Amino acid sequence: MTTTIRLNPKDLLSRLANSNSSGCLELDEGLVSWKIYLQQGNLNYVFCSVQLLDQLKYYLHYLGLKEAVTALKQLPVSYLTMQSYLQGKSYNQDLYSEVISWLLTEKHIDLSQSLKLIEHITKDALESCLWLNNRGIYLWHAQEPVPLWIREKLGNSISLSVSKCLNVEQTRLRQWQNCSAELVSVHQRPYFTSDWEQKPLPTSGSLNHKTLKKLTQIVRGRTSIRQLSLFLQKDELHVAQVLSPYIDNKIISLRNARPPFDQLPSIPRPKTIVQHSSQVAPSTRSEKTKVTAIKTWKIVCIDDSPSILKEMKRILNQERFEVTVINDPVQSVSMIFRIKPDLILLDISMPRINGYKLCGLLKGSETCNQTPIIMVTGNTGLIDKARAKLAGATDYLTKPFTQQGLMEIIEKHLK
Repeated sequence: MTTTIRLNPKDLLSRLANSNSSGCLELDEGLVSWKIYLQQGNLNYVFCSVQLLDQLKYYLHYLGLKEAVTALKQLPVSYLTMQSYLQGKSYNQDLYSEVISWLLTEKHIDLSQSLKLIEHITKDALESCLWLNNRGIYLWHAQEPVPLWIREKLGNSISLSVSKCLNVEQTRLRQWQNCSAELVSVHQRPYFTSDWEQKPLPTSGSLNHKTLKKLTQIVRGRTSIRQLSLFLQKDELHVAQVLSPYIDNKIISLRNARPPFDQLPSIPRPKTIVQHSSQVAPSTRSEKTKVTAIKTWKIVCIDDSPSILKEMKRILNQERFEVTVINDPVQSVSMIFRIKPDLILLDISMPRINGYKLCGLLKGSETCNQTPIIMVTGNTGLIDKARAKLAGATDYLTKPFTQQGLMEIIEKHLK
């Protein structure tokens, strides 16, 4: 079954675990995808498409597998080529499985160590998946409870209780949400502001001026919170909690996560619940009712550039929009027909099928013949605009676009 929903992975996993299901749950958010393998309701492995060798080194360091870290220097060039190919794309090829298999074959880790490594990768990938709170696609395969490479290399797999994992992650999420609101990812890179020494230290902070001075030697905007936790030999959540008062008081600032980690879901923040007093004037209550009744518009963004899609998602991250991002134009048609969007933002220059052809295909269908399609491109010539109109495009947006420009053109065609 394939369904387009506002994804709630926690509920999906709970239902599958409670029914003792065996298979693979695929979740696709557009920029990032996950595969969650279950056997009789227990968790065997979680694959996330955002993978880097440096991240695998972090897992090995965390588990104290120093020999394996050193061995990665001897890794065949083909693996480095594979990483370069996968970076910035959402292909479902598992780099970690290839490297772990190589480490096992070369006897740099044993079976017990590989299972610990797989468990750590699984829990980390599950956490990022549970932070997913956007529109996306899920697909359930009932025949694939354990990845083939795990069966071939290990003979068995980890078996984790889904309910226990979800409870642990729910507790961690609440702790993350109690950190600074500026903190949205463990991959953000903290640094001290230039005038930090002139600012008073927060009373809620646990670090004195001398300790902060020492930290300036390593907290320079290049090292992520996750990497910093390894250096300090502390849990990354603990590091985030310690830094939070200084982030809130503008003593420490945060740089964005480096690609491709900037594509991962941000730490979800609880929605502010406004309680309305019974003494509120009737006119005010009526006004509030109107706000909650605003239509939710479904928007699909199609572009082969992850950075462009991420920027569109950032701008359109509002309650009244349900945004689906797609970076493979070939897969987009079936997804669009399922979603039935209210508006489509479509890049012109894409591989395999360009925006003009895709626009014509969509406009020729019964599903999308009335759907506004905005062509997004760096080309500004009259011929390009004319060609876009001939293909059936409703309007034209030029890159690089501004937040105001994007919102104006969307508002124009969603009336």
